[in-house]
Amino acid sequence: MKKQISILIALLATSCVLFAQQEPQFSHYFFNQQYYNPAYVGSRDAGSFTALHRSQWLGFEGAPVTQVVSFQTPIFKSKAGVGASASRHQAGFGYSYLVSAAYSYNIRLTQYWSLRLGLQGTLEFVGYNFNDPDVVTVTNNDPALNEESYASRYIANAGAGMYLTYKDLFYLGASSPQVYPNQIGFDDQTRKTAQAYPHRYLNMGAALPVSDQWELMPNVMFKYVEGAPLDAELSFSMRYLERLLAGINYRVGGNKSGESIDLLFYFQFNQKIGAGLAYDITLSDIRSYESGSLEFVLRYDLRDERADLENPRFFKKD
Repeated sequence: MKKQISILIALLATSCVLFAQQEPQFSHYFFNQQYYNPAYVGSRDAGSFTALHRSQWLGFEGAPVTQVVSFQTPIFKSKAGVGASASRHQAGFGYSYLVSAAYSYNIRLTQYWSLRLGLQGTLEFVGYNFNDPDVVTVTNNDPALNEESYASRYIANAGAGMYLTYKDLFYLGASSPQVYPNQIGFDDQTRKTAQAYPHRYLNMGAALPVSDQWELMPNVMFKYVEGAPLDAELSFSMRYLERLLAGINYRVGGNKSGESIDLLFYFQFNQKIGAGLAYDITLSDIRSYESGSLEFVLRYDLRDERADLENPRFFKKD
């Protein structure tokens, strides 16, 4: 049974014939916006490195595991921004490595409103280890499975996005990290093979002062991919003294009650270093077979220790 579960997870995670969400998901998505939107690069007032690790469905053999490292910085006195990222994603016997380079240009609309437009290029390596002893197939001589062998391919794509901010109080982002479908299957003998479809994202958030010490920070992200239902994540966090953030995130999908409820924590240690933890409580039927999901995020800013502590979330700081 474990072997069958492992191959099922890989197929669910990588096959677009099922028209499922194919991109990794993150609970700390507002600290990882560069992954979704090239227009985000350069939006902070200093260069920064971000590292993230996510282990989904703990205890479930073959469950997705993702790592991301990225760098972004403003250039030309914040008139533009550049960034690069690398990620690894594995589910069952399938895995991928993705690298991207992004550029954004800042359009100052008014004294307080700023609009960034971004472009990126991506190169992804996709591999499937059909020699894995845990692989169990039920159809013989299926060219799409390439049984008893190792199969891989490189795929390239381009992405675009926009990122609108009002001071450090509000942001709105819209993006498509990939703008056209890529073939990811290995069955070249038929007209229809597995494809990775572009994902579209719309996200927004705000920082609403409650007192001199507390801020309420609501966020929402909508996700759309052709052939799949509209997906969404709703997040409400409180931040104390511009250092400690705690919140809850609700991810729709799964069964009628949703996919998960996520507990979020983030702490800004000083002007340079911040770290966060998220734990997802699964609501769908798969909860009987796993122990939730864990996610860690670490960010390091290249700033002067004597500078004022910058808003450590996701807005542009004027």
